[in-house]
Amino acid sequence: MRGQSGWARLASGLRSGSLLTLMSALVVLVLWTLARALPDRQEGALALGVVLALGPSLVLVGHRLLGARRTVDVRRKEVEQYQEFLSLYVERRTDGKLPPIFNKAASDELLEQENQTRNYLYLLGSLLLAVPFVCMAILLTTTEELSFMSSQGLHGLALTGSGIYAYTLGLAIFRIRTAAVSSEFLMSATLRVFIFMSLGYTMGSQGFLAPGENVSSGLLYFGIGLFPYLGMDMLGRRLKQALAPEAPGTSPLKLQYVDGITEQVAERLEEVGIFDVQHMARVEPSWLSLRTLYPLSRIIDWMDQAILIAYLREDIIHARRVGIRGAIDMRALHQEALRTSTEEVPSARSQVAQRLLKELSSKSSLSEDALHAVGSSFRGDILVDLLACLESGRCLPKKRKDRAQEDAPDGGVVSPRLLGHGEEERGRAAEA
Repeated sequence: MRGQSGWARLASGLRSGSLLTLMSALVVLVLWTLARALPDRQEGALALGVVLALGPSLVLVGHRLLGARRTVDVRRKEVEQYQEFLSLYVERRTDGKLPPIFNKAASDELLEQENQTRNYLYLLGSLLLAVPFVCMAILLTTTEELSFMSSQGLHGLALTGSGIYAYTLGLAIFRIRTAAVSSEFLMSATLRVFIFMSLGYTMGSQGFLAPGENVSSGLLYFGIGLFPYLGMDMLGRRLKQALAPEAPGTSPLKLQYVDGITEQVAERLEEVGIFDVQHMARVEPSWLSLRTLYPLSRIIDWMDQAILIAYLREDIIHARRVGIRGAIDMRALHQEALRTSTEEVPSARSQVAQRLLKELSSKSSLSEDALHAVGSSFRGDILVDLLACLESGRCLPKKRKDRAQEDAPDGGVVSPRLLGHGEEERGRAAEA
């Protein structure tokens, strides 16, 4: 028993981020000492460059081996509970149907998939990520004159490569902290590094702002690598305006319109094929949770927002200012506002709802009738019904029209614990 508890404590320690950081620091320190001990300073600089090039890959591999498995197991258990809940939800629905986006077979395939292939891809991606940085270290520390390469181009490559190196390190830190490191991330990061190093060399070799002559031009080259998405977005917009301008209202809505999706999160979603708001509104939540390791509760909240953003587009900013965050809120506000026309003496809540819709109409480009039409479309939407059920923790009591069940007591469906609504038993009857 003592031996088993000791091994358990050791395994727990290996999973801790502090020990992983200490191990990485010791490895880098040893390699740095060896580099300083070399008689040739040029060889020492090369060794140090190789250490820096391999550092991110070593840390990412260590994280995969020591700490990532636990998060994967947690998400798998969440998805299994979620699928059990969907089965009960279908039984209780009158029509016995789910929204067409839900594909249990896709989630089952990921649940049953062996992780061996993914581990090999992860290791391959980690090794490939070090290749461009090692090549840059060799090019910048070689003693021989490279007559076939431009000196200004090498300056541009070094500055842009340093910027993209810092960006990759920051992104790796974010991915480790959010348990979002994947083989797709490593492969795309490698290609991004190659692209921006090539861009820096090409711009420098063509004499663009002379990267090695003054500080401002050097900062520009470094900034191109440090903020790759900003530079590519600006370049892409200008090329589109010059070559093929888009018609108004046809450009896809970025994922950053969804509250909670930052640039780094959007990049992770793009790795699995979620590129804009419309994709987010129609994604299968359990499949996305297994692919990205984001919690199901967070994905469901993103879907709720994305459904409303697909209707309001840029006006979602005005909706949030009056307290409307997603499709569930819009539907509830619409239903409450309708009571002002059916009640002899409208309640205070109905009057507030009507006033909020008028305020939103005055600030946005949509009329009040258009907002009511949007809310009305959500009333019979099966997907919005299910999302509301998952977020609230309870569903309205619904049963199939089956004679065998006519005498059964009305029951509600309770969402599983994975969505953060307590330990309620999933078959317990809902309160009136």
